[in-house]
Amino acid sequence: MGLWIADERLGLLRSGRADALCAQPQGLCLCGDAVVCACPREAQVFGAETGAAVAAYPLPPGVRCMCALPGALYCLSGEADSVSLLCPLTGQLRLCAQAGCDPRDLTLSPCRRMLAAAGGAAGRLYLYDSQTLTLRRSIALPGIVYAACFCASGLMALCAVESGDISACLYRVSARGVVSEHMRLPGLPGALLALPGGGLLVGALGQLVQLRPDLRVQRRFACGLPARLRLYPGCALCADSLEGRLLRVPLREGSPQVLHTGEVADAVIT
Repeated sequence: MGLWIADERLGLLRSGRADALCAQPQGLCLCGDAVVCACPREAQVFGAETGAAVAAYPLPPGVRCMCALPGALYCLSGEADSVSLLCPLTGQLRLCAQAGCDPRDLTLSPCRRMLAAAGGAAGRLYLYDSQTLTLRRSIALPGIVYAACFCASGLMALCAVESGDISACLYRVSARGVVSEHMRLPGLPGALLALPGGGLLVGALGQLVQLRPDLRVQRRFACGLPARLRLYPGCALCADSLEGRLLRVPLREGSPQVLHTGEVADAVIT
């Protein structure tokens, strides 16, 4: 197993190696037996097991996040307001679709047939066919849409809503597109992560909240701003962008453990 850390100051770090694999990494995506690292304007691709460089190619401008299926890399561009489907090894552009205004997040459904994009300042959640990037539904939400994920309770979205002060509001979207507010946390929104068994991690300024499958609060952890959450068996990896830490968050018992300090943008475990 290898821990990969995208540290924007120190470079792309991998456990077992003292030197950085590339400079200014901004995001990571595990795609089959390769790790794709988004750098400014280009992708660097490495073997997941060896860490050897495999390929490099241009990316859409301002890639904010990525997700993947076998042979397919989805990139969300905050500058081009679009989602693109690329070949993960060559960077060949296959498809592209509009994705709001300064979109923030991208996630695949458990069945892998749907792709959801948090449309940022457009105040919308976009649902696409993952094979064709055909827009299936555009759902209006209050405020700026920061994050989205599919969980047992349905499609969830985290938005920044201003009513005097800024709040992070968690919304549930039903199969018919009906939007209902579930909870509200003070401060800016962070990231969302669906958990095994149907639970959910919700990140907001100052805290990380673990919800049960029925969406009741199970635990709360103090955290600067959970900007990126990744799942690993028995725990989650949390990139705290405010305090510059990578945390290992246990999903049952125990407190978060600091794995790395720096300018952490993302992390994955292979």
